[in-house]
Amino acid sequence: MQTNSLRKHTLFLAIAAASGSAGSLAQDNENTGMSAPMPAIEAPVLEEMLVTGRLMSGAQSVVDQRLQEPFAADILGSEQISRVGDSNVATALLRVPGITLIDNQYVYVRGLGERYSSVLLNGAAVPSPELTRNVLPLDGIPASIVRTLKVQKSYSPDLPAHFGGGNVDIRTKSIPDELVFELSVGTGMNSESSDDGLSYRSGGSTSGLPKAIDQALDLYQGKVNVNGIVDIIDTNGGSPTAEQLTQARTINRELMLNLDRNIEIEKKSIPVDVSTSVALGNAWDINDDWSIGAMLNASYDNETRNKNQRRQAIGDPDQIYSETERTVEERSDLVAVNLGIDYQGMHNLEMNGYKIDNREDEAQIETGHDASNRAQDGRQTVDYITRYEERSLEVLQFLGEHKLDQLSGGLLGDVMVDWVYSDSSAETDIPGKAAVKGLNNIDALTGEVTNTQILATSSAATYSFLSLADDVENYGFDVAVPLLFDNTEITFSGGYNYNDKVREYYGYTANINAIGVSSNVLQGTPGNVLTDSKLTDLNSPFEFTVGGGLGTESYIAAQMTDAAYGMFDLKWNETIRVTGGARYEDFRQALLPVDLLDYSGESIDKIIDEIQEDDQKFALRDDGWYPSLAVTYMNSGFMGAQDFQVRASFAQTLVRPDLREVSDVYYIDPELGIQVQGNSRLQTSDIDHFDLRSEWVYDNGDNFTLSLFYKDITNPIEQSRVPGSDDSILLTFYNAVSGEITGLEFEGLKELGAGFFVTGNLTLTDSEIISPEGGGFTNIKRQMTGQSDYMFNGQLGFDSDDGMHTVALAYNLFGERVYYASNNNGHDDAFEQPFNSLNIVYSFYPTELFTTKLKIDNILDEKRTFEQTNSNGNTVTILEQDVGTSVSLEVKYTF
Repeated sequence: MQTNSLRKHTLFLAIAAASGSAGSLAQDNENTGMSAPMPAIEAPVLEEMLVTGRLMSGAQSVVDQRLQEPFAADILGSEQISRVGDSNVATALLRVPGITLIDNQYVYVRGLGERYSSVLLNGAAVPSPELTRNVLPLDGIPASIVRTLKVQKSYSPDLPAHFGGGNVDIRTKSIPDELVFELSVGTGMNSESSDDGLSYRSGGSTSGLPKAIDQALDLYQGKVNVNGIVDIIDTNGGSPTAEQLTQARTINRELMLNLDRNIEIEKKSIPVDVSTSVALGNAWDINDDWSIGAMLNASYDNETRNKNQRRQAIGDPDQIYSETERTVEERSDLVAVNLGIDYQGMHNLEMNGYKIDNREDEAQIETGHDASNRAQDGRQTVDYITRYEERSLEVLQFLGEHKLDQLSGGLLGDVMVDWVYSDSSAETDIPGKAAVKGLNNIDALTGEVTNTQILATSSAATYSFLSLADDVENYGFDVAVPLLFDNTEITFSGGYNYNDKVREYYGYTANINAIGVSSNVLQGTPGNVLTDSKLTDLNSPFEFTVGGGLGTESYIAAQMTDAAYGMFDLKWNETIRVTGGARYEDFRQALLPVDLLDYSGESIDKIIDEIQEDDQKFALRDDGWYPSLAVTYMNSGFMGAQDFQVRASFAQTLVRPDLREVSDVYYIDPELGIQVQGNSRLQTSDIDHFDLRSEWVYDNGDNFTLSLFYKDITNPIEQSRVPGSDDSILLTFYNAVSGEITGLEFEGLKELGAGFFVTGNLTLTDSEIISPEGGGFTNIKRQMTGQSDYMFNGQLGFDSDDGMHTVALAYNLFGERVYYASNNNGHDDAFEQPFNSLNIVYSFYPTELFTTKLKIDNILDEKRTFEQTNSNGNTVTILEQDVGTSVSLEVKYTF
């Protein structure tokens, strides 16, 4: 492996060689320290602690905080989070209007997909440990370490210009106010997992590409099939002798035995969920000026779910279909250490360290029929798949907040300086995914399986080995200078931010070729066929090969961004507020495919030649200004409201494709098991944002908000299906010509009396995407991918008078949304169907120290369903996945 420094220089030499910008890039890279420098005013946190009305006050506090913001944003403070008893960031965000969580982990803002959302940790970018995601999974971050959660829906220049629907900034605690000790234990189950599930014998014990195979690839120059081995051992260069062929075949079979073949899938009982967490912290006054503090958080979760699926081919659903039994065990643990030191409340230094580990073990058996094996012919395909994945995220951050009051005086207020340095890394390892293809003979009348065998194909058994590593370095500073006049306050702010991301993505595919092997040898399941005795029998023409996976399997990549911004925030007479500014970003990216099996250097020579071409696709650079302006009018008493605001804003931003999307790599969406391919020709999407928002807040806590928003998108990135066979779905990405979204958002909270209240938000949107002419798309104009026409979040809450009981009944619904655009034989686009999510949470507070929480998710037992209308006008359920109803119980002690 190359060092980060060497990889950066290699990649950006590629940028420097790329077309027209080579000269300027080469000049920039003479000093990899990058260019010179550049804030955010922290929102106040309500200090009032209400024991009664926990849920009601928590909902009201969202509104109270956002009235202080110059741009449309919602803020939750630690007091509000603890008051309601949220256990992690994901559950806390459910109380923010306009937020939808996918899989209880990933943020959708205003119904826009994950692509248009971003997550920062203490203002810094960190990589996602999820292979197929570019944002952090939020259920793994405990609420006990959170100081504030800020969800910003309108762009401001102190945020990264990569901004679509919204940004979530998680600010963590450093010094607790007092001694903190929290201990929680929980358990749970899911209705779909109450029966037996699947497991396999080795069960997560795989350890990556076997050393013997790795060494053989070096020895035989990337070719470990029989002919490749012969080429090395036949030093004379002529026709190999019989002895040499036997030797090569023996070596080849011995390499095959290094694969983990202990993958027989078996039934097993599914255990209940287990979770536990602990938080311990305190603050100590050294003297009147200095204080220090520390926090330690640790958590562990283990759950197993059956995620069974049913699929139908869009062209011939009655003949081509499959059912999948699928069991996934997920284990995660977190350790977080936060240290801080404070001087006179004016200077604060923090050090934060986080380590999150996830392990996922999966076993599945897919049975069905394809064009060659139909039910009436008495044949049924069967695929056996096992998969183990390890993910980790490590973050080390240093932060500083400084109030320079010694500079204040006269017109000058307290100057604020904030800075952050963050070094983080995310790793994903799939040390062995095994897929074995089989065939069942079935009774055409009863469907009963009469015989099972492994298919005699070139990839009868396939083993995938994957390693991904992301390293992200991010640092910057912000300065705010307030000027105070009689009835006017104006704050000038600015800052600088540098972000550096380096990625290594390496993959191997190993195959057991069974072409020509007798059907008698192949009878049975993987555990019966892939035995030492059968594989080493030279009378059976098994052969071991490496390569021939879905496509390009490896690449290295890097991104660098220099950014600087300036802002002003003008407040006049508590009536008018004008906030504006602009951000400048200089973005550079390089991505180079790597052929791990090319020992000749031909692939490298080819890349070097292609880099010199004008239309090269390996490196890019773009820079630009991204402005923002917001005007707010404030009027107490308008329409009887205690506080009234109307805010109009405009901004220009962009959304860049993720590295996985611009690589030619194929990968599997682990949630749905769908194959996805990148597109190296993707371009950045430019977005113009227009927002108008009015808010009414009344004395009794009632409030409502009405928002209008419009987004005009150039080159929007969309997801489509690659034309091909009906037997399987392969998705990719492309740039549409243009897109636009118009939306109306209503939010409100109403106290009903007797401890009851209702809160909710409704978002109505109309989106349009125009795809390129001649691209084969069924619909040139259509709804935007991932965008629903409507989205509703509602909650009926109850707070008992004595503060001992709270109940929240939450309902979420989104309208059907495009899953992928169709350009396949005249079929219509595919849509994910509405999901009616009804959840209830009951919390019992017998004392101020103990909390018991009972939660039931997906009470209606909804399934994830995807439908598509084929060229014959028939609506087909192309994919349906069980979700199940989950029940969990948590007991927490707080001291």
